[in-house]
Amino acid sequence: MQITKRNGQIADFDPDKIYQAILKAAKTVYVIDDKLAQDLAQVTKKVVIDLQEAQAERPTISMVQSLVEHRLLEAGYITIAEHYISYRLQRDLERSGYGDKIIVHLNFEQIR
Repeated sequence: MQITKRNGQIADFDPDKIYQAILKAAKTVYVIDDKLAQDLAQVTKKVVIDLQEAQAERPTISMVQSLVEHRLLEAGYITIAEHYISYRLQRDLERSGYGDKIIVHLNFEQIR
């Protein structure tokens, strides 16, 4: 499978990049033990399955990010999702030239 990057370039899809991004977000709030690492690997696997089931000819980075966010929230990793989404939004602002003017920090509240 290939993916369309933000700049329009085509690259080979690498599920490990998803996993590493999720781990990076998780490390900002948790000490990663084997159980959490395995659980996050399962989130990554579900994202890969979602992409395969979508049968998109060439998924975009935005599509992948949306799936990651959805799967993190669905698995109950609210805090990790907050950090993952905050980081992605901050990077988007930096690419647009606003990174030094706006700082993103999200705080989700779960409604029961």
